[in-house]
Amino acid sequence: MVSVAAVDLRSGRRFERNAHAVLPAASTIKVLVSAALWSAAQRGELDPARRVRVADTAAPGGGGLIESMHPETRLSLADLDLLMLAVSDNAATNVVIDAVGMERVNALATGLGLEHTRLRRRMMDTEAAARGADNTTCAADMVALLAALVRADGVPRRACRRVLAGLAQTQHTDIAGRYLPVASQRVVASKQGELANVRHDVAVIDEGERRVALAVLSAPAGASEGLAHTAALAYRRVAAEPDLASPGSRAD
Repeated sequence: MVSVAAVDLRSGRRFERNAHAVLPAASTIKVLVSAALWSAAQRGELDPARRVRVADTAAPGGGGLIESMHPETRLSLADLDLLMLAVSDNAATNVVIDAVGMERVNALATGLGLEHTRLRRRMMDTEAAARGADNTTCAADMVALLAALVRADGVPRRACRRVLAGLAQTQHTDIAGRYLPVASQRVVASKQGELANVRHDVAVIDEGERRVALAVLSAPAGASEGLAHTAALAYRRVAAEPDLASPGSRAD
């Protein structure tokens, strides 16, 4: 199954297919974790400059830059957040989760009306996943989260800027932006997620006058090529004139 949601944040035009299907979130949950981190920092509850020694971080497996660093390297929470978003480092993510706390992350999800998005375990915690304590989301929730970040709606404006800047540094760019129409200017701020049974990409496509929030989720894991074509189709549906929408698409 492929689950898709997209919205043009200027016109409000929306396209959805299976958008409320609940799936394992994989690394897309890191967008919410980052938003919770920077929201707490803006409230003065956390210091993003606080440094953590690499030797004091647990290596969860699955690869990551931190696992290759000298053990005495010290990284700030802001550095770890960037590693979490740009290269999806799982060890960095777990440090950020521990600093922020799952309660803050899930409280933010509730506050934003993300009905199906919950953080229930740290990254690569296979025992928790086996117990059914998996992180979950849906395409509609992810688009709502991205829209909130663009509009600074329910998340402090400076926090939104930090999250979107981190997403814009992503090193995983082969899905959401791959087959988009040619544009004179474009920034794709995205976060992919992949497990054995899922492959996802969520993105803000910023073209200056037009900004589109987009989520393409798949279970079982769809091929990147096919998901990229699906993302481009969803983008075209919300960017097109209203009379070009196909029957059955949802347009608001």
